[in-house]
Amino acid sequence: MVILGIESSAQSASACVVKDSKVLSEYFLNVGLTHSVTLMPLVKQAMEGAGMSVGDLDGIAVANGPGSFTGVRIGVATAKGIAVPADIKCIPVSTLEVIAYPLIDSECIAAAVMDARCSQVYCGLYDCHSSSMERLTEDSAFSLSELAEKLKAYDKKIILIGDGADISYEYLKDKISGVYKASSQYVYQKSSSAALIGEKRLINNENVCSAEELVPAYLRLPQAERELKKKKEQKQ
Repeated sequence: MVILGIESSAQSASACVVKDSKVLSEYFLNVGLTHSVTLMPLVKQAMEGAGMSVGDLDGIAVANGPGSFTGVRIGVATAKGIAVPADIKCIPVSTLEVIAYPLIDSECIAAAVMDARCSQVYCGLYDCHSSSMERLTEDSAFSLSELAEKLKAYDKKIILIGDGADISYEYLKDKISGVYKASSQYVYQKSSSAALIGEKRLINNENVCSAEELVPAYLRLPQAERELKKKKEQKQ
């Protein structure tokens, strides 16, 4: 089974090809250029590096949010653009699950956190044990104080992972015992995690959709829409 993985939901972007649970190629950029410029060349490099063509793909796994509104849209649009002509199945994967995936072999609560600005984080909690990940919470936007209250419920080592780990750890370290940060190499989520998660789901026909059904998963309105809504409320 051959899966193309796409990840562009935050600052970095990456694309990879996975075949039968083996990463054949993965290309990653974090150079500050927009994903509209970098993502398709990364996809092309990943496909060529793996010696694959679109016709070889069984599915496309894409991180569909939460995250940067523009980044998520570009990733989803790229997946749809490749999948539609060839009628390839798509597998949307939560960005937070992609972030947590490197901890799958750890005995811990993986707290995947993305910096959502305004003293908030996007967060998803997962119980990692025996090479599996069990989702404990739905993806949510939490204030740091709300995150602290959520984590107090778990009597197990907690590892913060993602680009929100630093700010979360600084807030939590004196409030909750047993809280740690993942290695700095895991700050940026990777397309290979999305692809490996997607492969399992495609095999089990779980959360698989057509390209037409693939949509972004936002946890809050874009800033422009939030500001417009605020102005309307002030006028009322």
